[in-house]
Amino acid sequence: MQITKENTVAEVVSKNLGSDHVFSKYKIDFCCGGGDTLEKACKESGVGFEVIKEEIEAINSKISGTLNTNDVDIPTLIDEAKGGYHTSISDAIFEILPLAAKVAEVHGADHKEVIEINELTKGVEVVLTETFKNSILSLYPIINEVVESNEKSEEISLELLQDFQKAIKRNEIAQNLMGDSFKEISKLSSNYITPAGACNSYNFLYKSLKVLQHQVHNYMHFEKNVLIPKTLKIIE
Repeated sequence: MQITKENTVAEVVSKNLGSDHVFSKYKIDFCCGGGDTLEKACKESGVGFEVIKEEIEAINSKISGTLNTNDVDIPTLIDEAKGGYHTSISDAIFEILPLAAKVAEVHGADHKEVIEINELTKGVEVVLTETFKNSILSLYPIINEVVESNEKSEEISLELLQDFQKAIKRNEIAQNLMGDSFKEISKLSSNYITPAGACNSYNFLYKSLKVLQHQVHNYMHFEKNVLIPKTLKIIE
């Protein structure tokens, strides 16, 4: 893919392996802000377009190739969401929750921010659980039904379309909540930098939260900018 200023952030992430890491490095939102052009995103983050382009191309040359989700069918994408994103994120938050509570208990007196971070992390877990539940019980079955109707050349009912929009809306609300929570966690933690002399648990918590934020943003991008648009093309 030839990267230009007119490309959206979502387009670049969808077709260039490793570009998500570059965008995260420069604090460019590739999920909720994925519809922005590279020109706009670079201007807002204060980084030059050529810098972004060169770093993404450098990563691509190492990885050897680009990712084109147009070549992957929708059922496979759903399997990737459930078996990949859902599993890895659930495992990560399961390990982080007791760690965040421990750090808050031990270091909260001297570092009030870890108490807030602990509460925000618990909130993220609640929203994630509801998001996964909505996707598995509502969004993905609806998408599969759309695919099946298309394969049978059957008309997609208005009721199904309305249910699809409702499921999308529920996840969009959840994604915005999680996005705001991670922005606050990042701010409170000074972008996941621990204070001098921090213990191993403190360091590991911040490292794990940073990784979790990246995982969640990837998942949010995957649903919003890959899976759902691919389904909408069938409906159109």
